Amino acid sequence: MADIRNGSLREKIIDKCLRSRRGYSTSEMMERCNDALRLRGEKEVTALNTIRNDIHAIESRWNVVVEEIKSGRQKRYRYEDPEFSIYNSSLTDKDVMELNRAVSVLKQFDGMPGFEWVDEFTAHLQQVTYSSIKPVVGFDSNKELRGMQNFTPLFKYISNQQVVLLTYQPYRSEEQLKDVVHPYYLKEYNQRWFLIGWNDEYDCMSNYALDRIVRTDPIKVVFKPTEIDFSTYFDDIIGVSHPQGREVEEIRMWVDSSQLPYTLSKPLHKSQQVLKRTADGSALISIKVVPNYELTQLLLSFGDHIFVESPTSVREEIIARIKKINDIYKQVQLN
Repeated sequence: MADIRNGSLREKIIDKCLRSRRGYSTSEMMERCNDALRLRGEKEVTALNTIRNDIHAIESRWNVVVEEIKSGRQKRYRYEDPEFSIYNSSLTDKDVMELNRAVSVLKQFDGMPGFEWVDEFTAHLQQVTYSSIKPVVGFDSNKELRGMQNFTPLFKYISNQQVVLLTYQPYRSEEQLKDVVHPYYLKEYNQRWFLIGWNDEYDCMSNYALDRIVRTDPIKVVFKPTEIDFSTYFDDIIGVSHPQGREVEEIRMWVDSSQLPYTLSKPLHKSQQVLKRTADGSALISIKVVPNYELTQLLLSFGDHIFVESPTSVREEIIARIKKINDIYKQVQLN
């Protein structure tokens, strides 16, 4: 269809018109489409060519004949087959192929709470189409993650704007904490899931690893909505931690010649830029992010292939971590 906006709605209305043995002119079809669009508060169709293109698309996609009939000087259109409708036709080979591709991707969610329907849908599709569905896309996932039993209830609490009392087990404490949280968003990072929400006690945004959540209990507290756009909230950080009071900084680092090709093909962050290249194949690159724990972990993972030039605070954090690692190795006595 030439105009894909509201295309499925127009297609449904045009199909109903074409099923009529009276037939409908293109202007009549446009009028009926616009009646429906007005009810939805959406932009109306202004060109008859849009309706003509819709009819041609129906003919092409479903291999059906739309015949022209005359009523005086007016041309009307209807299906040649009076029993035909796009909603009672069988799937084409192309439809089956596209459905199989879509289900192949959906199967990557197999085992995740809330996605049990994927297995049922897959079995039904195989029965209807007499085809087997084999995965052709693989995502880096871990179906045995701890805490995934919390995913579905938290998803529902977010959708229903329900405040929850989280019982949480911190890493560095044996004592469980109880936080009143206004849940906003679920985010995956490094094969772990995190809940992002507003903490009433500390009056700030916090994140909670799902594998450290012990209980989630809904409570009767007025939900505090947020204006944060989570599609951009993580743009200026690595991972999920948004440290309070810290601003975006330019992190400059030298990357050696052996690591550089990988770093260029898989940037550390979308803001990555190459500032300078040297004759030995190394380069000075930069990223602009808010320094956080995940940034330090990422830089340490490259070992001696990356050297942080600035800012001093990030470089000194790396040095302190390396010194601590070195001290541990010196102290440990192997038998």
